[in-house]
Amino acid sequence: MCGRYVSTRSPQDLTRLFHVTQWHPDETLAPNWNVAPTDDVYAVLERAPRGGTGAPVRRELRALRWGLVPGWAKDPRIGSRMINARVETVHEKPAFRRAFARHRCLLPADGFYEWQPLEDDRTGKARKQPYFIHAADGQVMALAGLYAYWRDPQVADDDDPAAWLTTCTVLTTEATDAAGRIHPRMPLALVMFFAVLQEGRWPPGPA
Repeated sequence: MCGRYVSTRSPQDLTRLFHVTQWHPDETLAPNWNVAPTDDVYAVLERAPRGGTGAPVRRELRALRWGLVPGWAKDPRIGSRMINARVETVHEKPAFRRAFARHRCLLPADGFYEWQPLEDDRTGKARKQPYFIHAADGQVMALAGLYAYWRDPQVADDDDPAAWLTTCTVLTTEATDAAGRIHPRMPLALVMFFAVLQEGRWPPGPA
């Protein structure tokens, strides 16, 4: 699974790297070395203009909440349990299959964290060692994701921004190579050349 990741790139860098054509400065997020479920995260997605005008598809950089809330959900709190979707079964799960068919996105990340259970040599007690997994060449990783819209029934006006909650989830796959020694699953990423660095403390922060 993926339960924590790092996202510190500026929106200006991300719009350049992902050839984004539309970004709203009011959605600027602070650098985050400990992205957690239900945090707002950057997502790169493509959308056709409303009304079928024939205008070209826009590539947008958006701030979405991590933890997918399906459109049919009664309570948006369900999103805290929908932070990951298994790529092997995403097409058939009711919570994800509509988003998989229509709403795919990329989630930029500097890397992600996993924990390996270990025995403390001094005390003999079990502990978890965090590892930061990132691209060996320092490139930004593009985690495969899905997004969904949820309509808040308590807001009457469809055009009110408060009426809509846009959320996302990270697609995961079977872990390979170095990452597989830490955890059996990992995010599905477009950058697949990883280095595994042992971290001496948690939570992480800027160097």
